[in-house]
Amino acid sequence: MILLYHKVDLESPTVWWVHTNAFFRQMQALRSYKVVLLDDYDPGDRMQAVITFDGIYEDVYHYALPILRRFGYPFELFIVGDTVGQDNAFDQHVEPPAMFASAQQLSELVKAGARLQWHSRSHPDLTLAENAGLIDAELDVPAELRKLDPQGFRWFGYPHGKHNAALLDRTREKFTGGLSCDAGNDHDPYQLNRIIVKNDTNLAPATVSLIIANYNYAAFMAEAIESALKQVVPPDEILLIDDCSVDNSLEVAKRYQDSIRIEANEKNLGIVDNFNKAVSLTKGDYICFLGADNRFRSDYVMQCRAALDRNPKAAIAYTNVALFGPRAEVVAQLAQAEPAPNHPGLYLWNFPEWDRSLVAALEASNFIHGSSMYRRSVFEEVGGYQKTDGPEDHNLFSRMTKAGWDAVLVPEYLLEYRQHSNEQANTTLNTEMEVAHYRRILRTQNEEMARLKEVAAGPVARQKLLIKSLGLLKQASDAGSVESGITLAEKVFGQFAEQAQLLYYYGQILAQRGDLEGAASYLTVALKYDQNLAVAHHDLAIIRLELGQADDALRHLGEAARLEPDNLIYLENFADAKLSAGDIADALKAYRGILEMDGGKVDVRLKMAQAHVRLGENQRAVEICNDLIAVTPEHSGARQLLSRIT
Repeated sequence: MILLYHKVDLESPTVWWVHTNAFFRQMQALRSYKVVLLDDYDPGDRMQAVITFDGIYEDVYHYALPILRRFGYPFELFIVGDTVGQDNAFDQHVEPPAMFASAQQLSELVKAGARLQWHSRSHPDLTLAENAGLIDAELDVPAELRKLDPQGFRWFGYPHGKHNAALLDRTREKFTGGLSCDAGNDHDPYQLNRIIVKNDTNLAPATVSLIIANYNYAAFMAEAIESALKQVVPPDEILLIDDCSVDNSLEVAKRYQDSIRIEANEKNLGIVDNFNKAVSLTKGDYICFLGADNRFRSDYVMQCRAALDRNPKAAIAYTNVALFGPRAEVVAQLAQAEPAPNHPGLYLWNFPEWDRSLVAALEASNFIHGSSMYRRSVFEEVGGYQKTDGPEDHNLFSRMTKAGWDAVLVPEYLLEYRQHSNEQANTTLNTEMEVAHYRRILRTQNEEMARLKEVAAGPVARQKLLIKSLGLLKQASDAGSVESGITLAEKVFGQFAEQAQLLYYYGQILAQRGDLEGAASYLTVALKYDQNLAVAHHDLAIIRLELGQADDALRHLGEAARLEPDNLIYLENFADAKLSAGDIADALKAYRGILEMDGGKVDVRLKMAQAHVRLGENQRAVEICNDLIAVTPEHSGARQLLSRIT
């Protein structure tokens, strides 16, 4: 295909001006093709592309050239001789003022990979020319312009895209080939058609469906949706599917209903049936799932789509992962992920590069995460997601590779994988690995404790204390003295605070297995030993919410936030819980505290606006929304709230 551009600029006042954002997306899509010059173009090869510009306006030099350089593409410039270095006064009755490129700018463009070609001397409709002399005068290239590109001026672009037999004959005599717009064909080198590119022209050979899967992740969903909407190269469709959540997920999702499609299941389908339903509701050639508690980096779609486009034998494009959230450190140690330089709390998880020798290894253990992009055709070929004892995505990707398809690694941290609680369905790790990890931590802690001089009593004295305490507890029990027994037990717990870690880790394992009641019991006992263990308060609160015990959850979230007042995750979860419970004033106070520590959290500002609406303070909500839009014009949540209350 041969592409035709006129202007590329920071603004797009008419159809002939392509915005730089659209131009970048289109150049990114061309990574799937072989971009060549006209001399090397084979019209029969559908995976070849030629980039041409007519004019040539100086915005090509200022705005198109840096993007073309980034991708390393060659390109063709069809010059109107009399306009070099001039303005478009002849055209300003229909077009905004614009300057044509100067001779110096054309020379710089040639050095950067352009080839200069001819578009006539003055751009008349040559099909109206009365004799061959008039045509020849327009087709002759001045010697001073030929000097700008000694290899150029071999091709002619018909003015206004028009040509007739007389013009075609003269072009055959003077040039290697000629370009039309839509009056030619795709086989005669003197009548090759071009595609007139506009802002909405989609050059990608394949379409992408991005599916956000949600179940009770209202607290995180907005970040997931925003990350999907802010893709540099946007997906062709975004579907959010909610599997019958019992929190306010749908309320959050509806804020984005103008930008995404929302599907709400009437009953909970479970992961496999839910995922298969979601795929059936989309049309893209490529599919990717994003958990509603995670985020995509803004170039996820761009890079993964390009990887599949360039690798026709690959069914899956997978990426490296950035782990974040309150449990990131634990998971990072299990996965041997490295701390990100200068970013506390962020861990970089690298995956192996694919080759066919890894098919058996993939069947044994998964190293392709569930938010990888894959081909719909292969998904259908192997029978979609299936119910097994293991993770559904692992099973799917293993079947794809066993069927003869390859995978391809995009070596960038494109998935931002939140580790926030133990009940995440897609973060189940090998239980034996967790047990070994926790044993290793406890062994290290015990070794350190044995060396601590601060310990008031040595190991022997502590054993004696425990034995004595147990004896006293038995006496209290035998005597029926319940209150004194409880008081003494609380005192004993406090003497062995390090045991809280053991109980906390075991509680995590139980939660990982789905035993939320058992996990809650162990975390509760852990807090008896160490009531200042903030992470235990936080994780217990998450479990309590799952169990429908909102009041207890709110109390533990408050404790976690009090114990670690600089932990923004704890603070925001506490504030969200207050808001859900109807404690609007306390929620606003907590949100203000968060913004004092991190003023860039736009979602917190939006929640504040929502809180003011619930208080009937619509004017204050309007002010916050307007401030948000001023800073982030594309913030759809603020715009939707504003439209609802004004």
